[in-house]
Amino acid sequence: CIIISLITMASEATEGQVPDVYGQLHPVETKDLIDRKQKEFEDELNKIPDEKKANAKVAEQKCPNVVTSDFKLMFLRCEVFNADVSTVHVGIVECC
Repeated sequence: CIIISLITMASEATEGQVPDVYGQLHPVETKDLIDRKQKEFEDELNKIPDEKKANAKVAEQKCPNVVTSDFKLMFLRCEVFNADVSTVHVGIVECC
């Protein structure tokens, strides 16, 4: 099934795991994993040219109590800790 294949490729955080009955993988969250992935996420955000992240800048200015590290962690969890630049682009468009 294509959906299971896409889900199983989600992230190195789930490498070696077997999908559950719904085809989902669940990483074991450790402080190290969270810290490392948040750093990768910030690095990916910094790769995006300013003109392409105008909406994200507006959101950070207008809603600083929403666009927090906890919010970014929630996004990372939804993406199974996949912080590559294409994921970040989609996240910015969908969240703003």
